[in-house]
Amino acid sequence: MSGQRWKGQERQVAKALGGQRVPNNGRGQPDVLAPGNLAVQVKTRTTIPGWLWSALDQATRDAAPDETPLVVLSEVTPGRKARRVVVMDLDAFVALIDITRRCCADG
Repeated sequence: MSGQRWKGQERQVAKALGGQRVPNNGRGQPDVLAPGNLAVQVKTRTTIPGWLWSALDQATRDAAPDETPLVVLSEVTPGRKARRVVVMDLDAFVALIDITRRCCADG
């Protein structure tokens, strides 16, 4: 994968979130810092599993127009606390945080 591809994705995510790309300096740090104390790692792949896209498509289909579709993935292992992650479309996430930012600015 071209080094420029992942850098480009980091720049695009930073722009979408109104943040800044943090250049890689070899130390552990976020790829993007954005308002709202968002510390973002951007992972770029040539493909994302089809079942994940299907789940997001289903969440989008099933959500009402005024609802935000998201997918919660749970890793359940006996004897351990379940780990969960949220997956959602970046544009939907940006819309959600824009609403939050406006609400907080108005309050």
